[in-house]
Amino acid sequence: MADDLIPPLPPARGPGQDGGRATIAARYEDITQDGRIQLTALMPGLGGAVWRALLSQVPAMDLFRAQGILPILRRLVAVGEDRSVSVNVPIEYTGSFRFAREKDGDRLFANMWVEAYAPVASTLGPTPPRDAPRELLGRVFAEHVITRPFAPPAERKVTRLDAPGVPAVPEDEHVFESAEALIESAGGPLDEAGDFVFGMMHTDSNQHVNSLVYPRIFEEAASRRLVQDARIPSPHALLARATEMRWRRPFFAGERAHIGMRLSETAGGGPWKVAAIGAFRGEGPKPSSAVKMLFR
Repeated sequence: MADDLIPPLPPARGPGQDGGRATIAARYEDITQDGRIQLTALMPGLGGAVWRALLSQVPAMDLFRAQGILPILRRLVAVGEDRSVSVNVPIEYTGSFRFAREKDGDRLFANMWVEAYAPVASTLGPTPPRDAPRELLGRVFAEHVITRPFAPPAERKVTRLDAPGVPAVPEDEHVFESAEALIESAGGPLDEAGDFVFGMMHTDSNQHVNSLVYPRIFEEAASRRLVQDARIPSPHALLARATEMRWRRPFFAGERAHIGMRLSETAGGGPWKVAAIGAFRGEGPKPSSAVKMLFR
């Protein structure tokens, strides 16, 4: 379902890029009343199955960190299935990563793929047997630009990876897609969908607003719009089943975001009922981040 939303996983170019695994218990707030997993609840698998299970075993990562070089999340795609999952059954994640270079450019990337599996079950129903088949719950793609985020602006771009065991310029090519291009795909101007002031509760230890705050706020804003739209039957039953986020810069505690949004009944095609495309803007003319969300 919606395979084209997740970029394909290229062949492994070296050992240790595939096979990361993690088993993580879901929280009650991760699963809706009809049993579907929230898209943001897929993200812990990225940390467990890729960052800790795979990248922690790559010696070059410690060298990069000592040089002030970090992979910074720039684009996130999450797709959820409609299967029911129980909070009493842990979710199993598998992960992969690839280094890549920009097609027709000089950016470098650390890209990550994650899949989540669990038996079909219900929190209030019987616990499935240990040998129950695992079904796909969702998938995540995370694009990280490799940069020196704390260096002076002229020194932030990284165009070579000078570390043992890592190619200086990766062989795989990856297309960089801008936040502005995602907004333009709405096919018309965005409507005002409200303002939001970020507080300390929205931040994380990376010193800025957490990446999962944006899709949550955007889905809430879309839900408010959906219940006001007479064209949409049973809007309260719709749930985001796919989303894409692209960031230009993060927000920080105390900053105000202006949210713009355009809803469409037909955009997205296939099984989707509604698409919402929008942006979070600060005080400048350019968007800080862009988002596309598909509901079913």
